[in-house]
Amino acid sequence: MESIEALFVGVPALFLVVGLLITAFSLAGSFRRRYAQRGWVPVQATVTGNLHGKDGPASNGQHRFAPSYEFQDSHGRRWLGQSDIYGADQEIIGTHIPVLYNPANPAESTRPVFVVSRGSLSVGLILAAFGAGGTAMFTAVFL
Repeated sequence: MESIEALFVGVPALFLVVGLLITAFSLAGSFRRRYAQRGWVPVQATVTGNLHGKDGPASNGQHRFAPSYEFQDSHGRRWLGQSDIYGADQEIIGTHIPVLYNPANPAESTRPVFVVSRGSLSVGLILAAFGAGGTAMFTAVFL
């Protein structure tokens, strides 16, 4: 009888662990990006245009836009940049957006966003929630 109890507690616990791992991996890229950009200087950039594209290969074909922008570094030199972050809405030309640039090489610039793989994060959180609930329920029943 103990082996069946261990199975009923162990399987949901495995779902919990797998869910937490998937969640951690979906957030890891964002934290790596933020860590790599520490020391970059925040500035306001002027939108000069929008690059038009579509979602990735597994998408539903929605239109996406990434703004092109111009900013000045701390020495007053003007630089052009292209966002690597696509969004559903076009930025209005002439408006100001926040940008981070690398002071060692101002040609490296990007928008300061926290990018998360929403699909992986959702799956991980759902698995973790079901795993935690199942583990708690079966542990309460068997103990």
